[in-house]
Amino acid sequence: MKPSADFLRDRRVAQRHVEKGLLPAEELKSFIDGLPDAGVNAAVTSIPIVKVTARKAAAVKVAPAPTVEDNLYDIDDDDDGDDD
Repeated sequence: MKPSADFLRDRRVAQRHVEKGLLPAEELKSFIDGLPDAGVNAAVTSIPIVKVTARKAAAVKVAPAPTVEDNLYDIDDDDDGDDD
């Protein structure tokens, strides 16, 4: 089965088809040159640039992970709201 002309000229695979000899390079070039200019459909977008000042990151203090021995004698039920 021969691939369709649209598939041969698909921009994602066209160069591969030229290298394999399925599509002549001159035909691809003339097809691309014949495409209409779509520039009239383009929209101009501007994004304001916000200056960001660099700050030194404060050193994050990480508490050591609790060990089994730390929790072994902890009988306080944290759900009751008291500190004892």
